[in-house]
Amino acid sequence: MIQGGFGTGGAEKIMAAIGAHRHAQGDEVHVAGMFMPPAGPFFHYPPDVRLHLLADGARPDKLLHLRRLAAIRGLIRRVQPDVTLSFLTKVNCLTMLAARGTSIPVVISERNNPLMQSPGFWNRAQQVLAHGAAGIVMQTRGQHDDLSPALQERAVVIPNFCDAVPFRRASPGPDCHFVAAGRLDRQKGFDLLIRAFARVPHLGARLTIFGEGPERAPLENLVRASGLEGRVSLPGIVRGPQEWLGAGHVLVVSSRFEGFSNVVAEATCSGLPVVSFDCPYGPSEMIVEGRNGFLVPPGDVAALAGAMTRLAADPALRNRLGQAAHIAAARFEQGRIMAQWDAVLGAALQPRRAAMAWSS
Repeated sequence: MIQGGFGTGGAEKIMAAIGAHRHAQGDEVHVAGMFMPPAGPFFHYPPDVRLHLLADGARPDKLLHLRRLAAIRGLIRRVQPDVTLSFLTKVNCLTMLAARGTSIPVVISERNNPLMQSPGFWNRAQQVLAHGAAGIVMQTRGQHDDLSPALQERAVVIPNFCDAVPFRRASPGPDCHFVAAGRLDRQKGFDLLIRAFARVPHLGARLTIFGEGPERAPLENLVRASGLEGRVSLPGIVRGPQEWLGAGHVLVVSSRFEGFSNVVAEATCSGLPVVSFDCPYGPSEMIVEGRNGFLVPPGDVAALAGAMTRLAADPALRNRLGQAAHIAAARFEQGRIMAQWDAVLGAALQPRRAAMAWSS
């Protein structure tokens, strides 16, 4: 199993869960990544799952991807896995190239929006190389439909699992506390969120943005420039969704694009109302308009502010939306999702096992 790194993020969470699941079934599991946090992997792995750090990502230069390609190929040759699973556009491309000539099947999974996150060369390369993959997994129907017709026929949609998260609800009251969570980067659109919140007229409303990333300083500057100090806070990373779920009354998702949006899944499965940009991809496949949240046009700051204002003014509406966790919970149950992954990996293994049986 090969991913970008062992830090925070939805892809890393699902990779760790699949690794633990397959280990529990008796598989020998190896997981590789390009980055390792100083404190070790953010998500838990069973002690017997073997972790590999590949091609130091701290030395970005023109040869970085060649080093990574060589490292992945070396690992595949040493381990000789029955099947290799890779996540994310660039890693998918490098893994499929590294496995060429080995007869080892590769299942690839796109975990973001490649048209937005990796436009140009890497997206085109993945579209070409994917024809040789033993399996293709997309997270949303929107991602699936953006594939070429030939790849659509071979791809399956497996959303992220999301069991309901037990959390202590924020104290009810007339004032609304909005929360957001994610990496502080341009994709998550927190600059748009701060501008929208500045238009919410309810002075008792507050906004907390949980996460860390390269956009911290610009976002803090925007908070000051907007006169929102004391009403908007950026406290950093939390260890689990129960912390941000219990910190507010409404989740706001301001992403310019997504691959799935784990925070929307966690909120809708657990009973926290959501207001979100209808960005590609994910939110529209989890939010049922007016029942568990609201969708507004992508990037429309005024519309986002309008939805937030409506929710800030109506505690009864917030309560009603929060009682609709059943809409999403069954679809994203972990056992159901892991069974779908087992089916994809099992199908990828069949030709190799048949060839081995024939040769023996």
